[in-house]
Amino acid sequence: MAQALIRLFSRTCLWSIIAVLPLFASANEIFTNRDVPLIDNRFRLDHGIEKITFILYREEGTRAAVLVRPNGSKLYAWDLPENATWLETDEMDIVTIENPMPGPWQAVAENRGRNRIQLLSDVALEVDEIPTQLYFGERLKIAAQLHNRGDKIDLGVYIDEALLSVAVNRTVNIDLRERVRREELAKFYDDGKKFDEVPDDGIFTAVVDVDIEPGKYELVVSTINEVFTRALRQEVFIYPNPVSVKIDAPDDDSNQAVMHMQIDRDELDPSSVIIDGKVFNNVGWEEPFQVFAETDKIAVPLPTPAMHGRYRVGGTILANTLDGRELVVEFPEEDFVILPPPPPPVAPEVLEQAAEAEEPSSPWGMIIGIVFGVLLLVGAVFGFIWWRKRVAFKKALEKARQSEAPAMNGGPEPKMSEGPELNMPQE
Repeated sequence: MAQALIRLFSRTCLWSIIAVLPLFASANEIFTNRDVPLIDNRFRLDHGIEKITFILYREEGTRAAVLVRPNGSKLYAWDLPENATWLETDEMDIVTIENPMPGPWQAVAENRGRNRIQLLSDVALEVDEIPTQLYFGERLKIAAQLHNRGDKIDLGVYIDEALLSVAVNRTVNIDLRERVRREELAKFYDDGKKFDEVPDDGIFTAVVDVDIEPGKYELVVSTINEVFTRALRQEVFIYPNPVSVKIDAPDDDSNQAVMHMQIDRDELDPSSVIIDGKVFNNVGWEEPFQVFAETDKIAVPLPTPAMHGRYRVGGTILANTLDGRELVVEFPEEDFVILPPPPPPVAPEVLEQAAEAEEPSSPWGMIIGIVFGVLLLVGAVFGFIWWRKRVAFKKALEKARQSEAPAMNGGPEPKMSEGPELNMPQE
C-alpha cells in the first residue's frame, strides 16, 4: 500500500512538472530536427531503442490518442505501465516510453502530416550539413551515413534495407484546415554510380534537383524500412532562380541569336559566374558555348544554325553566393525561332499579267451571264415537257392504227353494241 501511494505521489509530481513545461518551453525545445515523421501513423521500432517519444496532434476537445503495441495490447492516457509517461494537452499527446517493445506499432490518432516520434537509440542517421537557403533550379548533393554506437554500419541487412530518401513537407490549407503535403525529391544510393563516389562504403549519396516553387519547406532525410526508422528534419527556404534569361532571335538586321542574362547581385557574386550552355533542337542538333561573366548584365552571342526551325537554349551556371557557398544552378530554358527565308522577288511583268488574269469582270457581264443561264434553264424545262407530250401522242396514234387494221383486210366488222329494243308503230 505504501509503495502504491509513493508511486501515485511520484506520478502526480511528474505530471505537474510536465504540465507546466510547455508554458516555459519553446517549440524548438520540444521538437528537434531528428523527429521521425509518421506518414500513416504506422511504424516499426527496432530492438536497439532505449527511449521513444510520441508527438501526436489532435483537435481541441477530442479524445486522447491510443497506442497499439506489436502484441495488440493498447496504451491509454489513463492506463499506463511503469515505463511510460503521458502528457495530454488541448492540442497534442506527448507519450514517452523507455525500452519500448520492438516490432510494428500503430497510433490511433488524427494525422495531418504533423505527427512524429523522437528516438534515443544506438542506430543514428548522420547527414552532411544542408544549406538553409536554396534556389529554384539548384542541384544539391547530399551525403548520409548510418551509425551504430558511433561506428559506421558496414554491409549487411541494415544497408540492404536502408531505402534512404529525401523529401520536403509543406503546410497547405485544405478545406480551411492546415495539412502537411509531402513531396519526395530523390533517393540515396551507395553503388558508386553517377554522383556516389565509392560503392558499398556506407556513404549514401543523393542529388536533388530543386524544381519546386519558392517558399518555406521542411526538408526530411529519412529511412523507413522493415528494420528501423530514422530521420533528420531541417527547415529550408527556397528562393527564386538568381538568374533570368531572355533570348533575341535572329531578324533582318542580324543573323545572330543573342542571350541576355541578368544576375541577381543580392544573391550571387557576378565575377564568379561561369555559364556552360548549349543550343539544341528536337532532331539531334546541338552546339555548346561557355561564358565567363564579369558584370550582372551580359549579352551572349549564341551559336546560330542556318536551318530554320525552333531551337532551345539551356545550361548550367557555376557561381558563388555572397557568403562564399559554391552552387550549381540550372538556368531556365528559353527558345527562339529561325524563320525560313522570304521567297525570291517576282518580275513586274509577271505581276502585271497575274493582275490582269485576276481582274474581275464588269457587272453587266455578270448580269448577262445570269440571264442567259436562266433562259437556258427555262428552255430545258419546256423542251422536256414538249418531248413528253410528243411521245404520248405517238403512242396513242399507233394504238389507233392497230385497231383499224382488221377491218381494212376483210375481217369481221366490229360488233356494235346492242341497245334496248325500240317499239316501232305498225302500219
